[in-house]
Amino acid sequence: MALALRTARQYRRHGVTLEPADLRSLERAGWRTTLEYRENHVRGRDGRLLEVVESWTAEAERFDGAFQVVAAEGATADEAWATLREEIECTELAPSRIRLVHPE
Repeated sequence: MALALRTARQYRRHGVTLEPADLRSLERAGWRTTLEYRENHVRGRDGRLLEVVESWTAEAERFDGAFQVVAAEGATADEAWATLREEIECTELAPSRIRLVHPE
């Protein structure tokens, strides 16, 4: 019976990943993330709805001796996460502009 359990564990597979790879990568690196959806309605002079422009804003924050916040916007959620990850990778070595001061 123990052999059957071990075999079942060996062949265990996880299901399809639902999260974007960029989001998972950021969270594994210690970033706390949020995603915000917004619709901008473009209307004509007569009030008719002409267009709906979707906008996704991805944000990440981390405290690693200094508090860092990075945000990026995209037309889709995946695009926002990818842009955010690029922003973080480009500025990873730059010092944070925000410093927390401890009162003495």
